[in-house]
Amino acid sequence: MAVSTKRKNSLKSKSNSKTRKQFKKFRKTKKNVRKMKGGDGDESKVFTGHTDLITTVSFSPDGKYICSGSYDTTVKLWNIDTGENIRTLNGHTGWVWSVSFSPDGKYICSGSSDNTVRLWNTDTGENIRTLNDHTDWVTSVSFSSDGKYICSGSVDKTVRLWNVDTGENIRTLNGHKYAVMSVSFSPDGKYICSGSLDKTVRLWNVDTGENIRTLNGHTNRVMSVSFSSDGKYICSGSYDKTVRLWNVDTGENIRTLTGHESTVWSVSFSPDGKYICSGSVDETVRLWETLTGNLIRTLNGHTRVVMSVSFSPNGKYICSGSTDTTVRLWDVEQIEEEEEKKEKRHASSRQSQLLSPEEIKARKYFQLSLNNNVNHNELRTKYKEEAKRKHPDKRKNRNTTEDFKELRKHYDVLINDSVKKQKTSIEFSQNNLKNLWNNQYKNLSKIRI
Repeated sequence: MAVSTKRKNSLKSKSNSKTRKQFKKFRKTKKNVRKMKGGDGDESKVFTGHTDLITTVSFSPDGKYICSGSYDTTVKLWNIDTGENIRTLNGHTGWVWSVSFSPDGKYICSGSSDNTVRLWNTDTGENIRTLNDHTDWVTSVSFSSDGKYICSGSVDKTVRLWNVDTGENIRTLNGHKYAVMSVSFSPDGKYICSGSLDKTVRLWNVDTGENIRTLNGHTNRVMSVSFSSDGKYICSGSYDKTVRLWNVDTGENIRTLTGHESTVWSVSFSPDGKYICSGSVDETVRLWETLTGNLIRTLNGHTRVVMSVSFSPNGKYICSGSTDTTVRLWDVEQIEEEEEKKEKRHASSRQSQLLSPEEIKARKYFQLSLNNNVNHNELRTKYKEEAKRKHPDKRKNRNTTEDFKELRKHYDVLINDSVKKQKTSIEFSQNNLKNLWNNQYKNLSKIRI
């Protein structure tokens, strides 16, 4: 029996309605976290929930949570494993520029364009205390290692030191000529470093408030500063597109890391000091090796300015916040494994490029003879087949001694030239290669084709 057109449309409408409900339910469960690939295949976990630009991110001391601040005037707390937005802290009346966890993870402090620093209870989300002494936007906040103090930097050109228990403004540090964009406590709590639009990084004594040292070198505004975990170094990011590494004791600019195509908004040391990560207006997060200054990886995925980066306490992850309204979580261990594989491939490729086809073949035979699973009869067969293919009429009365003498001459020349040009490009030293070659040559010379 044929179904009427009206009946068909009714069934179709019900089906579509059911599908929409299922889709809405799916989106509700998946809206906070997604796993996405960036432009170069970099995988990251993505947290969504903020309704405006994200300006700051920070890991909890146990590494289980991330808090983020946004232009939507809220501070959000995220569960790393599930991506769930556990709590939203409301109270600021202006953009949230900076957030920081206390060392025990019980509190979060935040700085805002409403000129206040607010202290929150992590478990309840309660606004415990509001610190009001700044006269302009608060751009950066940081807890001391013992959790007793908070320092804050402001557009009012000052750095202020606060007592967490009483909310008292203990000390005001004056010296910067323009807005202070970033502050950081040293791990021992004795010093504060600050970066400013006046192009300088300043080091302050917490007890006296004295400006111990001014670090000059950036050619444009300093947007971010960070202490290494041992307190010996400071890294800074700037409008001049560079990340600079400074010696705390001497004030020397040890290293300048170049590669970003635009302003570096944020920098952070890994807990072991081995790496520095940076976020930039060029929409990338970059991972650098501290010791050499080499760029290890460029992480693509954000579609707008990366305003904040932070390492997890165990060094396994990097989180980043962007004006694309997302927080991303990157796996550092996976990056390290991929880089090791890539380096091995590159090393093998570089070494092969130094060898002519004859030397590559000679080396293959040479390596085969070092393998205990390959006996000389198999080696002789392989070499004989290759020799017959190349010289079918000249192999009757010739032995491997003559062949390997010729190849050895080429190989010795290659070793000498390569060592002079690039000592590190060859796996073994010149003497080791010659000794190994000579030992195997004695065995190979006994084989007659």
